[in-house]
Amino acid sequence: MRSSTGPREAPERPRVAVLATRQLAVPREDDRSLEEMIFAVAAAALSAVGLQASTVGSIVLYGNDQMNGRVISCMVGAGPAGGVDRDVTMIASSGEHAFIYAYLRLLAGQDQNVLLVGWGKPSEGVSPEHAQLVSAEPYLLRRVGMNDTIAAALQASRMTTTAATGRATAWPLTAADLPADNDVVYAAILAAEGSFEPETELAWVLGAGWAMDGYDMGTRDVAEMPALAAALQQIEKRGVPGAARWSIVEIAAPSEVATRAVVGKLGLRDDVRINAAGSTADFMSTSSTSGLGRFIAAVDALDSQPAGSISAGIGLQGFAGQGAAVMVFGGKGGNL
Repeated sequence: MRSSTGPREAPERPRVAVLATRQLAVPREDDRSLEEMIFAVAAAALSAVGLQASTVGSIVLYGNDQMNGRVISCMVGAGPAGGVDRDVTMIASSGEHAFIYAYLRLLAGQDQNVLLVGWGKPSEGVSPEHAQLVSAEPYLLRRVGMNDTIAAALQASRMTTTAATGRATAWPLTAADLPADNDVVYAAILAAEGSFEPETELAWVLGAGWAMDGYDMGTRDVAEMPALAAALQQIEKRGVPGAARWSIVEIAAPSEVATRAVVGKLGLRDDVRINAAGSTADFMSTSSTSGLGRFIAAVDALDSQPAGSISAGIGLQGFAGQGAAVMVFGGKGGNL
């Protein structure tokens, strides 16, 4: 039976805030297992906002099975993250996608709060590069030993003809141009407005955009990074503050050369703080979790900024930046 009251108005979507972030990032952790690291960071994040694993709405995880040497790593990561008998979702594509998924759950009204946990512990593996190799197309790229470093170098060679000073790891890149592989766990608590005390948030999520380009590097312009352009177009269409309004930007890219190329495409103001959490090589993360780490760094950086400041995290995923994700955050008390 058709209603005579006319079409229903779509319910107003809640605003979403980040209430807490926690991380454990060290060059190499030999005294604790990955599971112990996950438990410590997840428990600290929950405790920071007075929650327990039994009271949080849901848990969203990110982990790279190949890098961590654990098949279906949700099975071993869910327990220490507090996921026993809880609603748990494992996002395998990237840590940035896990952050965005947690945000979307809250926008959809599925939860009042979410615990997000992402990790990488390459020290427990024999060869992290082998994990990258098995993600390569098996008939051609795997034969030539494709990995993140080689893909980053191929991309950089399209962006510059000048090598950095020092011994080249893969021309034109040196070790100072490439991400380091550390042992890390990140956690964040996201919550819908009205479920927490006002002014206790670290930042508001203003919006996100994400896109994925074709896998084959020969069929896409790795210098132009079309996935990034598509992600930036998404946030513009959604009315999210663009790069011209950002005060802080944290970028996870395959190399320092690619990072500079991203900066060149953004059109930032001269006073914007770029990668204050560390350069590509200095940032404490792994190649598989650096995007998630940059998102969290963009949130944390707002704590020392004036009310109304806006930050953004950008993460490029896959060989030579096949995919891109952008998340924009606003400081507490600002006009959002």
